Amino acid sequence: MKFFKSIIFIAFILSMSSFSGELKAQEAQLPKLATDSIYVHGVCKMCKARIENAALIKGVKKASWNKYTQYLTVIYKPTKVSMADIENEVVEAGHDTKNKKASDKKYNTLPGCCAYRSDDIKIH
Repeated sequence: MKFFKSIIFIAFILSMSSFSGELKAQEAQLPKLATDSIYVHGVCKMCKARIENAALIKGVKKASWNKYTQYLTVIYKPTKVSMADIENEVVEAGHDTKNKKASDKKYNTLPGCCAYRSDDIKIH
């Protein structure tokens, strides 16, 4: 009887290790998400909405810009999109980043309250 119980126990252990191996293989096939941040100039809630909307391209799961730190944090699939792609979209929306400057044409389309370049800021 002990022998029979030992055989069943060993079979159970082997089947569990095989099952965990299958789970690990499935996990390896799932696309991994990455989280990264980039400095983006902006000043108000309208900037926040514009920056986050610009960053929400295919492959980006979440985008959040902080007005006080000036950092855009994104959760994205690196197999679908790169940080350079995201940065390009933000710049195309009219916002400068640490690495790239929006064209004057794009920047000038922003509402007055969104002026962030030092020579455009008016003190009230």
